Amino acid sequence: MFVHANVEAYQKKARQYVEGSELDSEAFQDTRRFDYTNILPDGFVTSAIHQSTQGEAKERNKSGGQNFIMMAQLCIVSFYDFWEEYLRREYAVAKGKLAREEKDDDRIKEAVRHHARHDIWGDLYYFRTSIVHKLGVANSDVARCRVFQWFKPDDEMNFTPAQMREIFLALLAFRNELFSEQFPEHYIEIPPV
Repeated sequence: MFVHANVEAYQKKARQYVEGSELDSEAFQDTRRFDYTNILPDGFVTSAIHQSTQGEAKERNKSGGQNFIMMAQLCIVSFYDFWEEYLRREYAVAKGKLAREEKDDDRIKEAVRHHARHDIWGDLYYFRTSIVHKLGVANSDVARCRVFQWFKPDDEMNFTPAQMREIFLALLAFRNELFSEQFPEHYIEIPPV
């Protein structure tokens, strides 16, 4: 939305200079070259390889545009990867089901499989798999989603702002659930000198 709003503001200003002429239209303004120099601070180097019109920039940066969809998919992949690579293990440790110093991969996998799972993360796993392995086309596993039941197999996974808001709110609720759980007490032991 940042780029989209800035392009619209720039076009409004440009139209004031040509008010009343055939150049005073959104359609004409959308054909003009787009670059980031009017948006980003001095010193930021943009690629001369990428060229587009202002209309193309507005289209891909609008709510539900291609940049929004790509960022939504990136968020989902990142959320799930953070869960799988870090938070899931920490959750099992906090519950007292896995020793922090455990190194055995089989024991770790077993502990997280049985003690660190949640429907939200299951759904995000199905989404991530479709995004990464089918380039954003829903695979057959999305039919198993329990919380976010938006897609059918072979649907394009074009997340809307409302869907992303729902995901963020679900993650916030998950965080609140974590804080409400009664985890075992952990004490620091200072070895004798």
